[in-house]
Amino acid sequence: LAALPASPFSFAAKRVWAQFRLEETGGGLRAPGDSVLLSCRGSGFSFGNYGFQWYRQAPGGTLEWVSFIGIFSTFTDYAAAVEGRATVSRDNSRSVASLFMRALQPQDSARYFCAVHTETGNPAELLRNPAAPGPS
Repeated sequence: LAALPASPFSFAAKRVWAQFRLEETGGGLRAPGDSVLLSCRGSGFSFGNYGFQWYRQAPGGTLEWVSFIGIFSTFTDYAAAVEGRATVSRDNSRSVASLFMRALQPQDSARYFCAVHTETGNPAELLRNPAAPGPS
């Protein structure tokens, strides 16, 4: 059996819309069979008021939906390609959503993205629920 090459998990982007920020961390090179934890920290909006989607895009490929987690973690959903190998979670107290993937396969090699799930699909919706100001 030939050894499979390590898969790159590109994941360290910062995306900002107005004052809203999603900062993604984790990833790197992983071998087939390994696990990876990807995290997404939100700021500038009321994190706990929104669900989160995870997407991925392989080099030269199209954007593919991976997973969803609802506001209170009571509802999660997964694409068939990762069902049983992925676990999505969130910690509202730290404003962090995470995606843990195990038993990685070569086809999991992609750039991964987190996204806030709004009812309208319009990021302007976040303006209605800005983050509470911190202590002065």
